Amino acid sequence: MPHSTVQTLAKASFSILVFAFAQAASALTIKYSTNTATYVPNPAPPPSRNTRPLQLSPKGNAMNTGAIPNTRNFIYQNLIGDYAPAGNWKPVNQTTSTINEQRFDYYFGAATLSSVGGTSGLAQVHTSTDKLYLNFGSFYLDGSCSFCGSANTVSLVNSSLTGTTKFIGESPTSTPGNSILGNQNTITSSIYSIVFGVSGITGTLQYTASTNVISNPLQQFNTGIITIVTNDPIPPSPGVPGPLPVLGTVAAFGFSRRLRRQILNKANRFQGI
Repeated sequence: MPHSTVQTLAKASFSILVFAFAQAASALTIKYSTNTATYVPNPAPPPSRNTRPLQLSPKGNAMNTGAIPNTRNFIYQNLIGDYAPAGNWKPVNQTTSTINEQRFDYYFGAATLSSVGGTSGLAQVHTSTDKLYLNFGSFYLDGSCSFCGSANTVSLVNSSLTGTTKFIGESPTSTPGNSILGNQNTITSSIYSIVFGVSGITGTLQYTASTNVISNPLQQFNTGIITIVTNDPIPPSPGVPGPLPVLGTVAAFGFSRRLRRQILNKANRFQGI
């Protein structure tokens, strides 16, 4: 084989090898999102009763009037993921056990900052950046991957009590100088360190959620995002029937032989052989 052809093939093989190592060293980000959410009503009497998903108080709090904090909840429903159909999100050992559903319970202490702002520039904006106590239901991902399956249930490696909430006392339809009745509630958890069961594969998990309320006419809009980062770059995929991988290997081998033959033929013609 001509020397130049050998060099070209060697460079191509090296590039593929470098790409493979770079891919193996990278992480994988999987996001699940929803525009549907509900809650389990808090049994405390008004005004402490949880009236809607992710409802903070006007001071940015989620707390009871008594000595015991009022733990509230936000339940994601109809989760849709990047790499797998929504059915591949399976809750395990949590208060709600419906597939495609994930619940977190949270308590937030007093807001640490209050200022005038919002879209209108007139509303009170209350934010807090600490004292977020949050628990979430365990889960696993279905499909075929090294961190999938019921043996790889997600659990916390460590947790932080920090996070952020924001309460804006106006409708999201407000305009500059015109504050319309309503409110906007947002919560963002810390970035939690997690491990996928017996696989030992680690990663991180973060929740964000929001509820926007328009008062006239009364409307409510819920959104949420769950972001998972794993240290395995290969995404979950549905199971493949047994014979298919064998057929794929045979096809790939035949294709590679034809490709090598074409390269040799072109090289021979170029050299006049």
